[in-house]
Amino acid sequence: MKNIYYILLIGLLGCTKSIVFELPEIEQTIVVEATVESGLPPRVILTNSQGYFEAIDSSILSDIFIHDADVVLSDGIESYTLQEFNFNGLYIYTSLDFGAIGQFGKTYSLSIQVNDKNVYSTTTIPQPLFIDSLWFDKYVAYDSLGLIGARFSDPDTLGNCYRWFAQRINSYTYNYPPPFDNVKGTIKDSRPLPPIGSSTDDKLFNGLSFDFIFPRGKDGLSDGPDDNNVESGFYKIGDTILVKSTTTTYPIYLYVRAMENAAASEGSIFSSPGNLPYNVQGDGIGIFYGYGVSYDTLICE
Repeated sequence: MKNIYYILLIGLLGCTKSIVFELPEIEQTIVVEATVESGLPPRVILTNSQGYFEAIDSSILSDIFIHDADVVLSDGIESYTLQEFNFNGLYIYTSLDFGAIGQFGKTYSLSIQVNDKNVYSTTTIPQPLFIDSLWFDKYVAYDSLGLIGARFSDPDTLGNCYRWFAQRINSYTYNYPPPFDNVKGTIKDSRPLPPIGSSTDDKLFNGLSFDFIFPRGKDGLSDGPDDNNVESGFYKIGDTILVKSTTTTYPIYLYVRAMENAAASEGSIFSSPGNLPYNVQGDGIGIFYGYGVSYDTLICE
């Protein structure tokens, strides 16, 4: 057996050959990430696509945003031209008109024009559904850490889709070792974060009441001090949690599920390749989220 192994190894080494090829130039594509949700103004982020093997640095990130686009949101009755704002280097198109604030049950259309390119999409804000109860589910191995437990009742109409977010709205009362020795007094999460597996449809629990738990999401824009130790994915005694539960539509669920599966694979060569199931059409790609939102607050104790 050992001789066969060596023969195979020599054979494999002998067949090794360097292959050199040039990648074709890829035309930049408009990438859309747009959101309408109940109670908030619309938010549209426009960027240019980048080549898979292109280097990413600070200059690329500053030049990636698309400026001076014509962005129009319509609720079927009124149309709103969105303005571009700079939020600490993040460029967002939105509207200060109260009429543009998302409303339950409405279907919205989005039209974007960048030079001679046009992108369009539609989405709906479903009616909200509320979580029955919340609790802090302590993790046995660590007395101070745990997950969020929830009880939820799904209507008996098939086809409902959901997505969960949570935000720690309390501040750090302590510091961590460097480089996180300056976090005391800062808010723990800057926005509601979805954990991996945040979205689901109701095929498996249509019309049922059930309990479930979900972990803490991680902000992809930054690594917090508690994202790099045993606290990663957990909430902590003393945390005040804003739980954001949303209803959404089946196309949004399909997109989020595919996106999270791709993120969970962490670039594995054994993962399934393919484009995400976008709901944006025309000269671009991307997603137009629609969320019907309800909020709850939980104190971990």
